[in-house]
Amino acid sequence: MNFLITLIIAMLIISSAFSGCKNQQPSPTAKTTAAQQQASQTVQPAVEQAAAPPQETMVEEGYVYQPRDRRDPFIPLIVSTQKWHKKEAGKVGTLESYDISEFVLSAIAEKGGKYFALLVTPDNRSFTVSKGTIIGFNKGRVEEITRNKVVLVEYSKDYRGDTKPKQITLEFLKER
Repeated sequence: MNFLITLIIAMLIISSAFSGCKNQQPSPTAKTTAAQQQASQTVQPAVEQAAAPPQETMVEEGYVYQPRDRRDPFIPLIVSTQKWHKKEAGKVGTLESYDISEFVLSAIAEKGGKYFALLVTPDNRSFTVSKGTIIGFNKGRVEEITRNKVVLVEYSKDYRGDTKPKQITLEFLKER
């Protein structure tokens, strides 16, 4: 009789060891509290992840921009005309280290049928220029000098990459 009881107990232990735990949620009973339900729900995904065999990860393709005939959305619409790089700005204190719009026309002189202009910078330095002189950040040129004005032309790129001329006329300041 003892032998039969020990045999039944041994079979129960062995069968429970081979059957293992199943991933079934226990049905909530009236005695189960809300905190216990929440704790069992948070613990179960971790158990499922640990028990699940490693699967191949799916590589999702992201959005690919198709430009066609539209502009690139990452290029700024307004391109700055001022360049602050020392390499591109030239030496400090030269005509190329200032913006064209910062110059003030001080005087115009004529010698042998050719005109020369005296331009003053914001820091009160004076420069004599003639037709064809390179001036400004964007390598603008003195296009024309007449008896009462200086015409400067500077080329800059717009948001599409097209080069557009920008013309600035410097005239004497009118006294009141």
